[in-house]
Amino acid sequence: MSSRSIHGLICRDHFIDLTCIMDKQNIYFTTRHNIKTKIRKVFFHSVTIIELKMKTYRYFFSVLLFVALALLAGCSALTNQMNRATEIADSTPTPITLPTQLSGQARVESQTCQVAELVTIQTDKPQGDLMAWSPTGHALAFVQPVNQYSGFYIGDLVIYDAVAQETIFTSKDRAVFGDLTWSPDGSALAYAALDQAAGVYTVKVVTLADGVEVDIFGDEARTEEFASQKGILSWTNEPDLIVTSICGTDCVRQYQYNKVSQTLNPLQEIRYNENTSLTLVNDIISSDEYWQISIDNNDNSWITSGGEASLIHSTEEATFTSTVDSRISLLLPGIELKEEKFSKDSKYLAIRTAEKVIIYQLGCTTE
Repeated sequence: MSSRSIHGLICRDHFIDLTCIMDKQNIYFTTRHNIKTKIRKVFFHSVTIIELKMKTYRYFFSVLLFVALALLAGCSALTNQMNRATEIADSTPTPITLPTQLSGQARVESQTCQVAELVTIQTDKPQGDLMAWSPTGHALAFVQPVNQYSGFYIGDLVIYDAVAQETIFTSKDRAVFGDLTWSPDGSALAYAALDQAAGVYTVKVVTLADGVEVDIFGDEARTEEFASQKGILSWTNEPDLIVTSICGTDCVRQYQYNKVSQTLNPLQEIRYNENTSLTLVNDIISSDEYWQISIDNNDNSWITSGGEASLIHSTEEATFTSTVDSRISLLLPGIELKEEKFSKDSKYLAIRTAEKVIIYQLGCTTE
């Protein structure tokens, strides 16, 4: 006979080894055999329940997967339809309407042929003219980034021949700032430049025949304690170039440079608001008054022709027309123009956008 004390109670059995289980108020005596039997029943019952639940879950999962695949197929079909609709819409560009104030003229498809698209420097500062046509031909001077890809404020002076469609000159100076000004005979070009080592501005004159550049201020470029910004007022008489330099607070000094003697003489002092150097001048009308640029509120550029025009010989690439009155065509859609310049003989137009210089031949249409 064996006995065991559990929580102060004695459990005895003479025949079978018993396990004594107490549940707070009651004591149950169960044989190990009965316990194992009950455990098996509970186990198999639990397994049966789990299997049923698993079958149920598999069923619902299959249904859910089917629904998800159906939704994906529907979305894919809808997306394809939308893409096809978008492609159809994109293939039909929205026509640009002629502004009301220009609607009195006959609209034509084109009146220009693009000759070149060149890279120019970007700027948000007053830097004067960043394009200038030669007074004697079809050479356009502009400022190109040093890397010929992208740049701000300073770059190389480049001269492009619109007829030959090639660059005919590139300056040795890599810090051309602006205010490009041709000499009256077209043999030289003046421009404001930055002396990067000294941190001051100066004015240089380059002779195109030999490429020689002359710094007209030399060691006297610093005219104040800061950068001594320079500008060009005029070059109307062949030997005399009129330039400016900041000389202090509200002080701008004018100078006269003689190209022949290469001497620089100070003139009068003026105030800031009297200084017109570094002022950008745009050509709205060509010199023969036949061509005119108009820009609407959506930055669409229009070109109008009217009056007398001489016949230009035809080439393989373009067909040229003669006298036609009041015709208008879209030149450049939706791009802000920074500068516009007509060549002196009114046969070419150069426009500058934020990053590009585009040259057009006027009075022609590409076939």
